[in-house]
Amino acid sequence: MLVPLLLSACCLSATLHAEKPKACPEASFKQADQAWAGHYYLEGVMEVGSELLLEKNGKFKWYLAVGALDQYAEGTWWKNENCIGLKAAPKFLRNLQIFPAQLSISDKNLDVIWMDGRQQGRYVLAQRESSTETE
Repeated sequence: MLVPLLLSACCLSATLHAEKPKACPEASFKQADQAWAGHYYLEGVMEVGSELLLEKNGKFKWYLAVGALDQYAEGTWWKNENCIGLKAAPKFLRNLQIFPAQLSISDKNLDVIWMDGRQQGRYVLAQRESSTETE
């Protein structure tokens, strides 16, 4: 009985003292980064809704809803090699319980590494809807 108790205590301790995930190293926003601008939806995380808007000027808007928890942030974004970093504006930081630590580029998708180090889900670019103009 003591062994399972000690084993679970070690696992819990390892989880509590796990290293913070490495963020995408901050870089200056470049004109070429605009290719990643767009409206993204989170896929692959059950019962979680999230959208990410990367604007062409290096600003972002993000929200996430899971159960009774709603999270929202705005800030700046950049591309650095194979990742996209997000830096929330200070007024949003103190209330963020869940937030992407890093977005790894995989084809046209952005694989999410969360603040707790877990990689789960991906942001997928929304398909542009064809619009018809009426005159």
